[in-house]
Amino acid sequence: MKTRYRNFFLFALVFVLAFSVSTSLSKRRGFLSDESSYFSIIQSLAHDGDLEYTREDIQRIRRHFYTGPLGLFLKKGENGRLYFAKSFAYPLAAAPFFRLFGQNGLLLFNGLMILLCLWMGYLLLRKYHDESHSFRFSLVFVLASVVPVYIWWVTADLFNFFVVFAGLFCFFYPFQRKGWFYLAGLCFSFAVFSKPNTALPIAILYLIPLFQRDWKRFLALSLITVLICSLLLGFLYAQTGGINFMGGERRTFYSNYPFEMPEYRFENGFKMTADNYWERFYLSPKIVALNLFYFIFGRFTGMFIYTFPALFVLLLFLFQKREREDWIILTAITAGVLFFVLVTPDNYFGGSGSVGNRYLFSILPFFFFLGYRRRPMRLTWIPLLVGLVFLPGIFMDAAHHSTYSRSAGLSFPINQFPPEKTQYQALQANENPRAFGRLVRDHLRRYTVHFLNDNFWPLEENTFWTNGTSPVELFAVMPGPVRHFHIKLKNIPVDNRVVLQVEHLRREFRLEPNQEVVVNVDCGRHHISGLAMKQRQIYYFRIRSQKEICPFFTDPQKEDRRNLGVQVHIGFEQ
Repeated sequence: MKTRYRNFFLFALVFVLAFSVSTSLSKRRGFLSDESSYFSIIQSLAHDGDLEYTREDIQRIRRHFYTGPLGLFLKKGENGRLYFAKSFAYPLAAAPFFRLFGQNGLLLFNGLMILLCLWMGYLLLRKYHDESHSFRFSLVFVLASVVPVYIWWVTADLFNFFVVFAGLFCFFYPFQRKGWFYLAGLCFSFAVFSKPNTALPIAILYLIPLFQRDWKRFLALSLITVLICSLLLGFLYAQTGGINFMGGERRTFYSNYPFEMPEYRFENGFKMTADNYWERFYLSPKIVALNLFYFIFGRFTGMFIYTFPALFVLLLFLFQKREREDWIILTAITAGVLFFVLVTPDNYFGGSGSVGNRYLFSILPFFFFLGYRRRPMRLTWIPLLVGLVFLPGIFMDAAHHSTYSRSAGLSFPINQFPPEKTQYQALQANENPRAFGRLVRDHLRRYTVHFLNDNFWPLEENTFWTNGTSPVELFAVMPGPVRHFHIKLKNIPVDNRVVLQVEHLRREFRLEPNQEVVVNVDCGRHHISGLAMKQRQIYYFRIRSQKEICPFFTDPQKEDRRNLGVQVHIGFEQ
């Protein structure tokens, strides 16, 4: 290794150490849902060596995060005791760091995982390419995506990325000592136990030694993987009496945590269950096609925005020389992506708290190893340029975007991409409680509105004002297909122009001061069908006023300090 590259990794290590010891996770950002559950398991393993939830656990959690573990997942065992209802793979690896260094240890662990992925990628590529090209490509693949943002996260996503990357490195790197190859079994076992659907692409990867007729490697690697997974399941069974950390009676808690007070009981939590999932499962060709499109180009989840280097590798693969094992890796990637798109069609990305698509992290390393031997290495400036276009705002305040993940999709140029209609119930925009599922009445009919940005003022008797001249975007979730929309627009006391868009139909209106108009849209005539999903019909709206006023400054008698654009009410006929 050249001195300059060795120095880079040494300085990067110093940076990770300095960052971790000088940053307070609890002061910089809180945590909720998955993070609270994982942190709770980490501290329990670090101090008690078990997965049982007790009063001592909630006391320790409160000392670190005074708000408590918002969204804590618990399950009740057959013995009546309570246990944490999340995989303990990531907490088991992070627990020693927490035990030694507290919260700072979690940041240290996350930073080291990113650094090790950079190092492993560089070591692998330099076996087949120029050293400088290998170094640059490794840096760009990781750092020109949202992966570094997850250094702030106390979730398994970055861990999943790391163990899959490390497993693939051990699988493909030409070690002089062949025994290092079998570390891949250890890494893949933790990956599968952490996120079970990872078993599908990993199982496809195991076909490579079969095609090479290397029976010894195949059998030994498979045996190691089964053995380690069995040990992890055995520990889970010994602790909880079951082998499914998400099964049984499972509840989530945002306050009134069990054992914190005598009257706070497990039964007071919100019930969470996957029972009858397949009975509730739905899919259509249109949803599949839209999900595949959104997976790449979606505003809040798209690879083009948040993980472009992986997409770039896929594009390079189409124009480079390929080997048989590359096609197996491509099959593994395809299977992993299709699992999310087909099996979880309404949440393929990790829910409203995600920056980009965090579920993709368990598949992302496969892209790095796709065609790595014969990859053209002189075009790394392209993913770097795309990253510089979309990600600077996120990187400059990664802690803020990790806490308020909708912020990325509200900012230019990301907000120019299409919002994911199929994901309307899980989108990051739903973090704003004023924006999520607001009930609106139109005479005796009812529907819900999901605002996609913050450019609106709270609902007032089934109407809302746009926030000045900023465009408001929303999904109107109707009880069924709509034949006609009747959209009432009320202007401010100045001449104005208003732009209204319903799906693909765009109209512009000139309004006089205080004028009210009703815009009638014939959905059949204009081929506006919306999206049928869960016995609902979802329609996209965009409204913008070209002028604004603040009543407080225009009328001394008024105390209304809002910047108002146009008032909107959406009526409909089925």
